[in-house]
Amino acid sequence: MDTLTINTAEIDRRLNNFYYSNPTIDLSYIEKISSSTGIFQHASFNIPNYHHGYCIDDNCRALLLLMMAQKQENLGIEHPLFSSYLSFIFYAQNEDGSFKNFMSYDLRFLEDKGSEDSQGRTIWCLGYLLGNESFDHYWPVARGIFDRGIDQLLELKSARAISYALLGLLHYQERYPEDQHVLNLIQSLTKFLEVEFQMCATDEWPWFEEIISYDNAMIPLALFRAGKQLNNQELLIIAEKSFDFLDSILFRGDHLSLIGNENWLKKNGEVCTYGQQPIEIPGILWLYQEVYNIDPNPLYIDRIKRSFLWYLGLNDQRMSLFNAQDNSCYDGLESYGVNKNQGAESNISFWMSYLLIKEMIFKEGLISRMQTDI
Repeated sequence: MDTLTINTAEIDRRLNNFYYSNPTIDLSYIEKISSSTGIFQHASFNIPNYHHGYCIDDNCRALLLLMMAQKQENLGIEHPLFSSYLSFIFYAQNEDGSFKNFMSYDLRFLEDKGSEDSQGRTIWCLGYLLGNESFDHYWPVARGIFDRGIDQLLELKSARAISYALLGLLHYQERYPEDQHVLNLIQSLTKFLEVEFQMCATDEWPWFEEIISYDNAMIPLALFRAGKQLNNQELLIIAEKSFDFLDSILFRGDHLSLIGNENWLKKNGEVCTYGQQPIEIPGILWLYQEVYNIDPNPLYIDRIKRSFLWYLGLNDQRMSLFNAQDNSCYDGLESYGVNKNQGAESNISFWMSYLLIKEMIFKEGLISRMQTDI
């Protein structure tokens, strides 16, 4: 492990203090930037920015967050926005099964078909719902959307979009292993990722594309899960190689340093640290949890803890992205400092990460006892 300027005891103290101050999930800001139609895509500081309307991406993320919260926090009463987010997904589906993405404030869709990412992310959300019996009262509508949407997946060419879709299919297939059609889709999509890796990867660049952009952890995560579920060692080898490569990029020194969107990392290029975004963190947490379950190395738990603390100031700029006044999350780290807008993607990602840390670290006893020296 690299020489650490912030040791494990200090990491645990910071996490303990934050969770002592915030013992339960707070969805009030998510509610603030939502309507009966769905969640607004962007915010101007801490109010919804109606100019940018809605998108299916964020409504899928928001629905996934509510499902995670319902399961992990034992909320008992279903959140009223659950049906709003699912209704948006239902309304956005085209007759051929694909999905529109962007909708204006006056409720007009702005495209005939959304991005590949939005198609894959929607199937991820639906697969998670169908794979959990807790949400069976929505099974008929979700199953109908899912069945109409999955045949479109074979048209996808984006490794990231395919990874999102795979996560949903794997959730579904774990509960319904007898569904041969879904199993065939999983095998086809994993084969696509395998071929993409073989065509692009070198010893110095073991990756699926010649550029590393956003939400990168989702690709090896999907392959780890698929490799385990299908008992496919080739997929697990690719997942491990790409994970090791990503790990070497993300952790330099004592903290997580994300690839910034001001200039994505190109093959043989330099890492840009400006434009780091909160969306990266949940995928990173899931990925390191997956790897830790395979190889219980304490280093991976340390990585998980430090990844969440990226939100709280353990980052390149040593600036917190958590707004304690609104219990919300700022949009990212830019060249000028923190982007003080607080949009849907950032806040959903933060509270997903909050739930994941609570589940992975506190409930599993992987941190020292709670401190109260706030």
